[in-house]
Amino acid sequence: MKRILNCRTTDFALSVTGPELAQAIASSEGRVIMTEVAASAAPLYAEITNAELLSAFGADLILLKGLNCQQQQVSGSSVAFGETAVAQIKRLTGCLVGVSLEVLAEDAAQGTTGFSSENLARVQDADFICLTGYDKPGVTTQRMHQVIRQTCEACSKMVLVAKFYSQGVAQPEEYASYITAGAHGAIVPAPASCRGASEANVSAAIAAIQQASGLAVTTISSSQEGADCATVREIGLASKRCGSDMHNFGDAGVAGMADPEAVKALSIAIRGRRHTWVRMAASLHR
Repeated sequence: MKRILNCRTTDFALSVTGPELAQAIASSEGRVIMTEVAASAAPLYAEITNAELLSAFGADLILLKGLNCQQQQVSGSSVAFGETAVAQIKRLTGCLVGVSLEVLAEDAAQGTTGFSSENLARVQDADFICLTGYDKPGVTTQRMHQVIRQTCEACSKMVLVAKFYSQGVAQPEEYASYITAGAHGAIVPAPASCRGASEANVSAAIAAIQQASGLAVTTISSSQEGADCATVREIGLASKRCGSDMHNFGDAGVAGMADPEAVKALSIAIRGRRHTWVRMAASLHR
């Protein structure tokens, strides 16, 4: 696979393995943007899905969050564009599309959006999988390792891991352990995106991930997805200084996604007008 910056819709339509996609992202030298879309949130504008809006403003990868794996639907889309939610969003945006599965305690009910072998099997057409764990009872580092191994055994897709803590950034060795367990990348808070996320702390986490041969992904979350463009630019440039391989936006900006203007501002800041405008303007027929 070519580096993400040079990929177009026809490239993203091809099947890609985890190592291939991870290399395509790493080769882009910190200039790749992933944006989350809350699958059940009503779109900002009824005429289009939020995913289409984000791709139009410069997103390279779309991550569907809170997707009901048993009855797949993304608000604003329909089966007219494909049988599954992933197929629909890929056709509408021309982007790589992944699915986030929440990791819960092993003895907890996994429901329709949590990680389980059954839910994972239902989203096998996704280009990548993100395993997301929050600061909840039973969602330990060991539990994350267990789920990573199960996911890697069940599919060949790129696996990202996002483990969030109320106190902010975890210890570098924890992020590195996710790569050792089999994940292709780990997600850490971007500088200033949460309490205690200094450039020094984020840099240490990124260095540990990359030393373990993984992708380091910084995320703007905790509702800063809706911050003004100047703030987003600062965070993006700080993330790039720290060595981030990919920049992620959470879904709590506006209407279950990042502020589209903020996505554009981040894109111009980390990769300039050329790559931003090409991504925004390239036809889905390319």
